[in-house]
Formats: sequence, C-alpha cells, structure tokens
Amino acid sequence: MKAVFHSGVSGLMAYQQALDTVGNNVANVNTVGYKTQSSNFDDLLYTQMNTKSAPELLRGRGVKVAATQLHAEQGSLIPTGIKLDFAVLGDGFFMVDNAGSQEFTRNGAFAIGIRSRRNYLTTTDGAYVLDLRGRKIELTTDAATGLINYDDLAGRIGVYRFANPHALNPLSSTRYQATEESGAQARDTKGVCEVKSGYLEQSGTKLEDQMTNLITAQRAYQVSARVLQTGDEIEEIVNGLRR
Repeated sequence: MKAVFHSGVSGLMAYQQALDTVGNNVANVNTVGYKTQSSNFDDLLYTQMNTKSAPELLRGRGVKVAATQLHAEQGSLIPTGIKLDFAVLGDGFFMVDNAGSQEFTRNGAFAIGIRSRRNYLTTTDGAYVLDLRGRKIELTTDAATGLINYDDLAGRIGVYRFANPHALNPLSSTRYQATEESGAQARDTKGVCEVKSGYLEQSGTKLEDQMTNLITAQRAYQVSARVLQTGDEIEEIVNGLRR
C-alpha cells in the first residue's frame, strides 16, 4: 500500500510543477523575446514484480519532472519603428553584461544608459549590451548636430549561437545562461543570423497549445489525487477487517 501513496504524492508534486510551467508560459504571452518551456516526465523507483517469469518484470512507482525544456524556435517579428528596438533573425542571442555576469536574451527592447557622461546601449534594467568581442557598445554622436547616431548600431551588436539552445538555463522570463548541455556561446562571425533594427520578437507562447497542456496536467493531477483517495479508502477497509 505504501507504493500507492508514493505514486499519488509524486504525481501531485510533478503535475503541480507542470501546471506552474504552463501558468508561467501564459503569463508571458505578451513578453518580448520569451521562449516557451515544457515539462518532461520520467518514472520513479523501478522495483521487481513478484513473478517467476523471465526476464524479470519491473514496475515504476511514481513520476517526476525530469527536466524543463526550453523551446528556442524563431518567433514572429513585429515592426515597431523604434530605433532602439532590435530582433535577431535566426537562432542567435544577444549577450549582456549584468553586473559582471554573462547572460543571453532575445529581448531586443534596448535603452540608453549614461555612465561617466558616456552613452551606452543597455537593456531596460541597466545591463550592458555587448558586441562580438564582448565589449560594451558606446553610442556615438553626430559632430554637427550632437544627436546620437543609430545608423550603424545594428551592425555593432554581437550575436551569439549555441550548439543546443534548447538546453539554456532560464534566469528570468527572457534571460538565459549557458549550460554544459547547451555548450559555450560561439560568436556569429559568419553572419548566419541577422539583427533587424526597428523590430521586436514576439513571445513564443501559443495560447491554444498551453490550454491543451493545462487540461492534460489538470486531468493527471486529478488522477493522482484519486489514487491517494482510493489508497486511503482501502487502508480504512483493511484496518476495519483487522478489528
């Protein structure tokens, strides 16, 4: 009977995590550069069944979320006409310096940060956007007008690629960190990807898919709860017989 309770509890925990993942996807349906995540499941505690058949038969007791996978496919681009908006066409990422930490993003809604009377290209929360050499991008001004020059800015922004971008580790809704599985970042020196100025990449969340995932996770959660309830009822019957 302990296996019944273990299976039920592990199911509740796993599918609650899956529901949280779906909820996060839905909450970021309008977040620029957001990449959808999904939960991958695995069995727990394989034990030998009490049979004399060969080969030995095993059964799993419970389930867990083995990994949360990132879906890094290209999203749709929307024109904004704003000179500080950029989008990557391809599988690359922008690299930013966040207080000394190298992070990667597809959110190209950038801003201007002023440091020591110099203008730098930054994210909206102040992280520096880097070029292909990993340097901060200082904005130049027109000598005649004193206005910031945006003409060559798209070509100065660095784009970095990964062998397996689906294995990047999410740090926030649109920031990621390289992992052993994703591989180290590689500079896109051959121009495989294109940086488009005046565009932003829409969220990768598709509500119709998330509603399907939500219903599936809810049903599985309900089944796990029913397993616990049934196990408890059987235990009550067994205890009554012993009296």
